[in-house]
Amino acid sequence: MIIAITQSGFLELKEPDDFKGFKIAIEKHGMTDPEIAAALNGVATPDADGKHFWVSQDALKNWKGKPQPAEWTTSFEKMVEKVKPFGWIDEATGAIRGHLERT
Repeated sequence: MIIAITQSGFLELKEPDDFKGFKIAIEKHGMTDPEIAAALNGVATPDADGKHFWVSQDALKNWKGKPQPAEWTTSFEKMVEKVKPFGWIDEATGAIRGHLERT
């Protein structure tokens, strides 16, 4: 699953059924950290390390206001449970830690 900031600066959920890979891909060249944070506003918040963001589970489950199918949600929740022991889930908010990848 890839949250992409496209060349046009819009968010797109790519490979939504790939529950083994999770990242935020910056496809728009030259974006600054504040521009990335602004593009992800409402979906994710920056981690203190500057290399990761905390992604809202609700934003993914209701991507752009459209609820995901029940089968998708079941697979998504299994993914969340698998990564919890490794610190990829914020226990307080439920957000998922995703690393930034500049493409």
